[in-house]
Amino acid sequence: MLVGTKFLLIAGLVGFIVVAWFAELVAGLHRPVDLGPMLAALMAGIPAVLWLGFFYLMDRHEPEPKQLVVGVCVLGTLIAAPLADFVQFQAVPPIALEVPGLSKLSLDHIVYGVFVAGLSQEMCKYAVVRYTIYMSREFDEPMDGIVYMMACGTGFAVWVNYHRLSSQSHSVYLSTGAAQAVVTTLAHASFAGMLGYVMGRAKFSRRSAPVRGTLIMLGLLGAAALNGQFAVVESYVLQSGMEQHPWRGVGYAAACASAVFAVIWLVSQRLLATSPFRQEGT
Repeated sequence: MLVGTKFLLIAGLVGFIVVAWFAELVAGLHRPVDLGPMLAALMAGIPAVLWLGFFYLMDRHEPEPKQLVVGVCVLGTLIAAPLADFVQFQAVPPIALEVPGLSKLSLDHIVYGVFVAGLSQEMCKYAVVRYTIYMSREFDEPMDGIVYMMACGTGFAVWVNYHRLSSQSHSVYLSTGAAQAVVTTLAHASFAGMLGYVMGRAKFSRRSAPVRGTLIMLGLLGAAALNGQFAVVESYVLQSGMEQHPWRGVGYAAACASAVFAVIWLVSQRLLATSPFRQEGT
């Protein structure tokens, strides 16, 4: 039953991209279009709903209350993402990175991508989960760290996708816009999920508080590094001289996000195998 539902959700994500491509083909949209706020919100929201359903089903032994998972997702959109934007663009504006001729893979871009953009984004996701559901009785096994952090990352991606799609006036292809929304949602959820794994293990560890705190800090830095390299390398692959190649960016982003998610899937299976809620034969 769960396998069938997961398959339908993945099919829905693929279908979302196919429908966008087909609409582009039928309407003869050979040029970028202006999506407008409503269509941008729809294209940002649909992948999030489908991915959130998939992530929710990952905890098959003791699924979390739906309202809590959705609530954390909403907080990711309305709290974590705006706060991260403030830190990135107000507290530490990337003005110096706009110098003409500066390589996308320059040390400046890498440092900013990891220690400003990546760290601020992952820290804001962490703060949402840490100061809401983390101390709740519903957070009762290590697997919950993955589920709630991925829910937060999914909500975070809604904000990112909406602002990217709505701000690129007359410069969005429907097909690549849909594919980027699907992949970006998986990426932000997966980066957060890596940190969620560490958070879940740390909470139920018998190690001392300083050790647990160190583990979480290392998890945060690891998530920031994944996040930062994702943005920097995707931007580099996307741009070739004066031309842009959107599908190259989508391809790299998909490969990166899928690789991180594959790791999360493997560690989640280990957590499920040792879950205190596991029943015989499951």
